[in-house]
Amino acid sequence: MNQQKQTIGVATTTTVKDRGGTERPVRYYCEMAQHAERAGWRLAIFDPSDVNWKSQRMSAWVPIASDRAFGPWQREELTLPSVVYENVFVHLNIQGYSQALRRNAHRLGIPLFNPALPNKWRLTQWLQTGDLRAFLPSTERLQSTHGALAHLDDWGVAYVKPIGGYGGRGVVQICSLGHGAYRIAWDRSLHSVQRVRKTVNKEQLMRFFEQKLRTPHLVQRGIPLLEVGGRKVDFRVVVQRGAKGQWHSVGVVPKLAARHGVVTNLVAGGERCSLEQLITRAALEGKSVPAGDVENAALRIADFITRRCPDAGVLGFDMGLEDNGDIYMIEMNPKPARSLLTASMRRESAKYSTDFARWLAHHH
Repeated sequence: MNQQKQTIGVATTTTVKDRGGTERPVRYYCEMAQHAERAGWRLAIFDPSDVNWKSQRMSAWVPIASDRAFGPWQREELTLPSVVYENVFVHLNIQGYSQALRRNAHRLGIPLFNPALPNKWRLTQWLQTGDLRAFLPSTERLQSTHGALAHLDDWGVAYVKPIGGYGGRGVVQICSLGHGAYRIAWDRSLHSVQRVRKTVNKEQLMRFFEQKLRTPHLVQRGIPLLEVGGRKVDFRVVVQRGAKGQWHSVGVVPKLAARHGVVTNLVAGGERCSLEQLITRAALEGKSVPAGDVENAALRIADFITRRCPDAGVLGFDMGLEDNGDIYMIEMNPKPARSLLTASMRRESAKYSTDFARWLAHHH
């Protein structure tokens, strides 16, 4: 193996395994390796636990033949890479799996993208300071039961969300029904997919808020999302930085909630469809979908985040659209699932990841 080539390292727990008779990683990494080879670089994927920081070497997977990224791969002992794309699963990151990698990469001056990004509340605080606040639904930190109740009475519909949550876990919708009655609903608890709908009185609601106060939560105004075919819709917009460090849109993927669903996450019963399909369906109901405006809003927010996190390279936004055309950012995903993307979007994403890694290595 030519040790003179600069290396893009991808830190991941995704394993290399037999795929149709060939031992190689998932297609996305093969595509990245292909792009790297064309640029005179190479790609190596490694588990953060397979790095020896004292000797500054690692055990990593690389293609056996550098020009055959979709051929067999093998393990090799390599020097540390020039740049790292940290792509460890979110739940493992939360457990601290990448902490040593981040700490040592920083110590050794190795640029790493997909850095630790702010939680929901910190991001809200950032965006509230600038001209992007128009894209934020009214959001407050959950600090008291009476404060939460006052917001709910004011908004009519509110969402309570764990500040460190992801994937729709623990997101609860609360609707004021009038006459002291409230409906609490969720599609996914913190521990399981669990569809719950119940009506409570004020006293029961206050106890619910008291329970949520034990861990950090937000309370957010419920947006009357665009509905198509009687189902709420939001839009996953994946954006990435490329060869010049600039943000690009990889794609806009509409997600339809299950009927009467609380969140649009696929694991909670949501469904994705193509943008073209959604626009056609919406038009039949006399509704328009300004996809370009939604995309531009996500790019503006990503550009703002770069000012605080200059090594951010890939972001996913769940954007909401009201019937009146108002656009809101519902969630930011620091590691958006590629499973939502089409094959062509994934190919484009792999190229952006490779190009940005090379750019970052030269501009860090």
